[in-house]
Amino acid sequence: MDIRNLKAFIVLAETLNYHKASQILHISQPALTKKVNALEAEFGALLFSRGPGGTRLTDFGQKTFENAQKLLGHFEQFQIQVNHDLQDDAPHYLYVSSCFPIYDSGKMEERIFLGRKEKAVLVLITGLTFEQQMNLLNSGLLHIAIVPLPLTSSLMPRKIFTEKLVYLFKKGSDWLRHFTALSAEMASLYQLIDMDENDIPIDFTDGINAFSIYDNSMNLMLKTNDIMVMIELIIKRNGFSLVPEKVIRSIPSQYLDLLEVLKTDMEIDFGILWSPVIDYELINETELLSSLIDNV
Repeated sequence: MDIRNLKAFIVLAETLNYHKASQILHISQPALTKKVNALEAEFGALLFSRGPGGTRLTDFGQKTFENAQKLLGHFEQFQIQVNHDLQDDAPHYLYVSSCFPIYDSGKMEERIFLGRKEKAVLVLITGLTFEQQMNLLNSGLLHIAIVPLPLTSSLMPRKIFTEKLVYLFKKGSDWLRHFTALSAEMASLYQLIDMDENDIPIDFTDGINAFSIYDNSMNLMLKTNDIMVMIELIIKRNGFSLVPEKVIRSIPSQYLDLLEVLKTDMEIDFGILWSPVIDYELINETELLSSLIDNV
């Protein structure tokens, strides 16, 4: 039985008027007649009597009308349930951001979603400024942000972890001879909140949320969120940068062969922030990912 024919029958039975029923169904009257005739042929009995007094339901038509309403109600409930199940089966997107690529995205996706029943898609974003991350977190468009500490935000870190800092130089450069002076200068810079000579706080948050590249006079050449731009400036302009150690694994091997990586005793703390607006379906994934971030 074609459910569309049954719907046409119900509308005609409710209106007892072919013109009105065809308007409601957005079909022509001949098309409506064809649907009703198809049902009558399938049942082997008339559903309507047609005469000078208009269209009337036969006794069989009246009984069928009542049963058809019940059947259509069940069918509509079935459709609602199917749509609900499809929505439940649709993937949920978990948006995670960090100012630096300090995690192995492939391992993270494997660890968090391997063998899990929930369909969740991990979307990893790098290069956002602190302000952009906070705005997206508060609006619910971003679920997790990995930010350097301390921070000026009403959101409290769900977890804190520490990263070692390393220098990146061009291989063969003479930066190693200035290592002591360089370390003192950079250690001062990487205090996120420092004081100038007038005891006025200076906020260096932007400096740690981006790759800062310096020339051989320790003058800032550029702050960028693009790791490839940083690498090009180091190699072609003999610059250097101080970055979290885990950033190294995001550098393509052909470029890494041209760089000198020098470990330091300096460290930086990162905090894992959650959006105050996270869908219930993503809570488990958010908790699991937060526990994995500093281990992958």
